[in-house]
Amino acid sequence: MVGGLLLIGAGVLLLAVNTFNLQLPFDLGRIGWPMFVIAPGVALLIVGLVGSGEASVGLAVAGGIVTTVGLILAYQYSTDHWSSWAYAWALIAPTSVGASMLLWGTFHGSGNVARQGLSGLGVGLVLFIVGFAFFEGVLNLGGTRGLAPLGRQALPVALIGAGVLVIISRLWPRSPTAAPMFSGWGSGWGTWGPHGHPPNASPEAAPQAWGTAPTTTTDNR
Repeated sequence: MVGGLLLIGAGVLLLAVNTFNLQLPFDLGRIGWPMFVIAPGVALLIVGLVGSGEASVGLAVAGGIVTTVGLILAYQYSTDHWSSWAYAWALIAPTSVGASMLLWGTFHGSGNVARQGLSGLGVGLVLFIVGFAFFEGVLNLGGTRGLAPLGRQALPVALIGAGVLVIISRLWPRSPTAAPMFSGWGSGWGTWGPHGHPPNASPEAAPQAWGTAPTTTTDNR
């Protein structure tokens, strides 16, 4: 399903470019060799998403990292904006790691993994946008290459995005946690009663307390 969505998205993008004569900030025809990095990364990401277990999470994260590296290289190769590595590293970690975990958790219905991924994604995007605003908006590192002229608008976007992600992470439903086993042993009037035994059980059935001498009965007959 994920692969199909990616193909549909690419087709819609190309159709819009050809139909409405849209101008992209980079030339799709100049991507060239970075496709040999993107394609394996996407394949690895799909394998991780359709799999199950902890190993599949690792595959999805690895695929997300490789895909992100390929996309950054494609952008830099087509725009000659290689100086963007000064802040683009934040898109690899923790952004791509968090995005991959968010995708895996959403795909498999794991709220905990999705929430951790959302946190990593938010931190990474804030680091990237703040770095973008500083290096491009203040230092004008990339000049007029690629997306560099948008650096002055990056800081307000970072603040808005950070606030939205904080709100979403707080509203994200939490997975129910199982009650701990034997939670009432020796814990007062809880589930197991005042002396470490169930309320309906006789005191003789309670476990022997530490440091207490065993009681014995004598026969006076």
